[in-house]
Amino acid sequence: MKVTDIKVDILGMDFRNALIVRVETDAGITGWAETVMKRWSRSIAESILAIKSYLVGKDPTAIENHWEKIYRDSFWVGGPMHSASLSAIDCALWDILAKEHGLPVHKMLGGPTRDRVPVYCHCPAGSSPEGFAQNVKRCKQRGYHAIKTTLPLFYGAEVNAKEGGSDYSGTNGAIPRSYRETEYLDASIWARIAEFFIAAREAGGAEMGLALDCHGRLNLKNARQLCRALEDVGMMWIEEPTPPENADVLAEVKRETPIPIAAGERWATIYGVREFLHKGAVDILQCDLVVCGGITGLKKIAALAEAHYVGMAPHNPNGPLATVLNVQFAATIPNYVILETIGSAADQRVAEMLLKGPLVMEDGSLIVPTGPGWGTTVNPEAFSRFPSLPESGWR
Repeated sequence: MKVTDIKVDILGMDFRNALIVRVETDAGITGWAETVMKRWSRSIAESILAIKSYLVGKDPTAIENHWEKIYRDSFWVGGPMHSASLSAIDCALWDILAKEHGLPVHKMLGGPTRDRVPVYCHCPAGSSPEGFAQNVKRCKQRGYHAIKTTLPLFYGAEVNAKEGGSDYSGTNGAIPRSYRETEYLDASIWARIAEFFIAAREAGGAEMGLALDCHGRLNLKNARQLCRALEDVGMMWIEEPTPPENADVLAEVKRETPIPIAAGERWATIYGVREFLHKGAVDILQCDLVVCGGITGLKKIAALAEAHYVGMAPHNPNGPLATVLNVQFAATIPNYVILETIGSAADQRVAEMLLKGPLVMEDGSLIVPTGPGWGTTVNPEAFSRFPSLPESGWR
């Protein structure tokens, strides 16, 4: 069996573009994958197509060899911009291999360790604690046992939070998006943010998982104040309290709070993760399967995390195919914690159009598909319904 072609389609899905990638073979088996890198979709698409000259004519099942060559032979190794295209190709090759053997991907990787994967959904903070509480109740009514919001006041006030809306929590807030982590913040802000989570805890109940994503917007002193303000809420985690480049600063935040610290969505491959694990900077690792190196890359990262007693909760505010890939991966490792999803009605509609056999959620968990490959089928006839979106963004 040989690779004959690689194709990329950029599909606009609600608030972000997703790149749907297919690797075709002369055996009639097509491997499917998705990658998402907001603001850089077209650059990543060109990077994926550049791999075609290497891969066409080669055996698609030599996955480890292809991963190492695509990674090393680029010379400019490292970082998510480099590994996003590699991730998409790697995942498509795993789909081909599993389909050739008539097995789900997780069986090819030593699974299953579980037959269902716990998930959480995005929950916009809104402009007030009362609004956040209502949004938490709505998520609970939809069957979720855990939610994540992006730092209140910084994000989430503009989101369309009515039934059927996007529910993405990272939209504009009251604090200007140009604010830098080195600028002064009014000390009262931490008590105000705490009010949001006190209201959320009351609305969701003692068993509702509450996570907070800071998008790396704070410096060390402000991160400390935030953590202290939330210590009595019972947080599931605080995510990326400081920018993603400095392991020493993140490790200091982690040492000074009993709240679990999560990070990793902007780190790629074992080489990008190693320092943060070695320095004890995270309790929960959130590398993104479709950005950090694909199935091959994340399997190695998860093993490295396991050796440090760190659990995996991959970043995944992505499209429905990426969620399927993540569910297959989650079934293969012992140190899996929970998977991110947007979890909105809008996302469910996208999944129903794009996939023939979308995932099924029961009691806050997604059921692991058992069919060949990813266990679902992509519907290319639906692609025309998802025109690509303009790319822009901020911190």
